Amino acid sequence: MKMHSFWLGLMLVVVSSSVFAGPNIGLKGIGGRLGYVDPEGGDGTFTLGAVADMGTWTENLPWEIALTYWGTGENVGLYEWNYTNIAIRNTVDYMFEVGKNMYVYPGAGLGINIYSFDWKGPNGTKYDDSETDLTLMVLGGFQFPISDKWHGQTELQFDIGDPDQTTVQFDFIYELGKK
Repeated sequence: MKMHSFWLGLMLVVVSSSVFAGPNIGLKGIGGRLGYVDPEGGDGTFTLGAVADMGTWTENLPWEIALTYWGTGENVGLYEWNYTNIAIRNTVDYMFEVGKNMYVYPGAGLGINIYSFDWKGPNGTKYDDSETDLTLMVLGGFQFPISDKWHGQTELQFDIGDPDQTTVQFDFIYELGKK
């Protein structure tokens, strides 16, 4: 059942990119992502990722794809556990200009979370599991210029899926083709 969710999510991403294709779709920028994530059932930790600005569907609807990773763990007495997450995120925002090249935005998207859990206990006891799930994201943020060819974004993002997550993140994006 979990693999069906993965394939359904992948199909939705592919179909959505062809159905809504507009005149300004394509790789417009690329950059990094740094953040702090608070996952359901785990300790908060730092997250790293890559971001691709895929252009705009219409004037105020930019499309972004991101790949992120985080991992956390804990040792308690004779027990040790580790939790890791790799996510592929596909979001669209609605931009409101608040100043020259400065925007605030709400956004939403679909993503695929690939996460794993392993646990070790006394006498060689072990357990591990991994799953792939479709995730809905709701976010809000602020975009601002850093230089002529770079812009930054600060975001607060809620992932509704397994695991639920709250993330505060900063993106720094190099704008391709800009002179």
